[in-house]
Amino acid sequence: MPDRDKNTLHININTGGVFEESPIRSYILRYFKGISQPRVLLLIAFIFLFVFFYGKNEESIGKNDIGKIETIQESDILTKIIPTEGDGECTAILLNWNRLDNIKIIVKNLCQHSMFKEIFIWNNNVDLHLSDTMFVDTHCNKIRYYNSPGNMYFIARYLACSMAATKYCYFQDDDWMIKHLRSMYSNFLRFPNLIHTDTNADVYSSTNWKWCFFDDDIDLHSCYSWVGTGAFTSRENVLKFLKMTSKTEMSSLEFIYGDMYFTTYLNQVPYQLENSLIELPQENGFSLTGKDRMLNKLYMHKALIRLYNYLSLLKSKNNNNPSTQMIEDTKEFSPTLYERDVRSPCHNDKCLFLTNKHSFPNVKLFKYKPYINISESERLHSSFFNTQHFISYPYSHAVDNDNSTAWISQDVIRKDDYIGLDLLLPMPVPLTFNLIIDHKSDYFNHLSIQISHDGSAWIQLSPSPKLDISSLSSTKNNLLSCKFRIRETGFRFLKLVSTRDWNFTFSIYDFAFDGVDNEVIDDTVNNILGNNDNDSGD
Repeated sequence: MPDRDKNTLHININTGGVFEESPIRSYILRYFKGISQPRVLLLIAFIFLFVFFYGKNEESIGKNDIGKIETIQESDILTKIIPTEGDGECTAILLNWNRLDNIKIIVKNLCQHSMFKEIFIWNNNVDLHLSDTMFVDTHCNKIRYYNSPGNMYFIARYLACSMAATKYCYFQDDDWMIKHLRSMYSNFLRFPNLIHTDTNADVYSSTNWKWCFFDDDIDLHSCYSWVGTGAFTSRENVLKFLKMTSKTEMSSLEFIYGDMYFTTYLNQVPYQLENSLIELPQENGFSLTGKDRMLNKLYMHKALIRLYNYLSLLKSKNNNNPSTQMIEDTKEFSPTLYERDVRSPCHNDKCLFLTNKHSFPNVKLFKYKPYINISESERLHSSFFNTQHFISYPYSHAVDNDNSTAWISQDVIRKDDYIGLDLLLPMPVPLTFNLIIDHKSDYFNHLSIQISHDGSAWIQLSPSPKLDISSLSSTKNNLLSCKFRIRETGFRFLKLVSTRDWNFTFSIYDFAFDGVDNEVIDDTVNNILGNNDNDSGD
């Protein structure tokens, strides 16, 4: 009897795992042994047809999921693109006194940002000599430092900026971690003639209301803003300030308190952004006691008086020589305080929240009088308008990625009021936006969705994107989620404009656009294609 094993027909069909996982595998194997060659040929034909039609079905599934994969790939791009405009055009200025550990933490944070060509550390502590070995663990090759022969206090940061090789400077103190540098810098590059500062809601309510001083008769339009929690400025503005210290004959003691004079002396309202701040250890700091705070207000008041007298003198000279060219232009730069709409950086530093809704009364309601000191001015403003609502529901809560917080406007929504986002750079891919609000659903039926490349010329999308509106039942409020996709590319700005008046306020709990990490993308693609292997791999 012939040896059956020697005459067995061996068939090796690579089905890419389809055959092994098929529910008919056991039936095929059951009849495979000992069958005749003609039947084997029929079996081969059967398997071929099965694989062919299974593959067609799998191909069909793949086509249905192409849209999902494209969306994931677009989100992947978003995680990798960052603004590059202005790279290497800014010098970060840090002052060191007695918190070197904080300085090292800040240096690590700043060094990763490409806008900084150099990190200049001015050491005011004569008992400490900065050296390269102190910063080895920062792994930063942008550091330059200057060991001052004496404590120059705050004016040191402006002297350091005047020595910078770049046209822009960035200031911050050594007791804060500033997270939203890219977004603040992106807006600064749009308006580099205006100082840009970053602060929390509490201080913002002072720097945009209580510490604003206007008098149209002499072109006084100044708001004081602290630069220690993050500020971008042009080197040109710093040089202008240093010249003003000479023109106004500041005393040497006033000079070293330069922070109390800088934003005031430039006589332009700083472009201020509001968001949460991260505190670093505050020990050995400056201006921590009540006495120190009163001293700060004293110098703030002195700065205003000197500016007021200087502008009054200019006005008098210009009035006495009407036929000659104006001695110095003192007009307010555009965008003026009430032309601005950029409010807060998004939580991930990928965008800026926009709205035309202001949160405080018109600052011109109070005309500046030199005989009213800062504390009295604060009291007058507080008695006229309570800022607590804004402090509880600030702009930043609209883009903080937290559905338990909200920006709630003080005033109801009017026709042409809007909310929006600055995406920091023209978007190369279509985007999906998600807006979470506590509004009536009818609000979405009266929206004009507009996009812009430069924030000035706007295009209304027509037809308007399809809005996917759903209720978030898991929240304590009856929040609505609205998702929509904009397929146009190349735009940087988006705004949603109300086309009618409403009897309710803006209540924005979150406003964002999608982005996914690579690991998430890979897992999601594998799930779509069915390529996940659940084996342990041992």
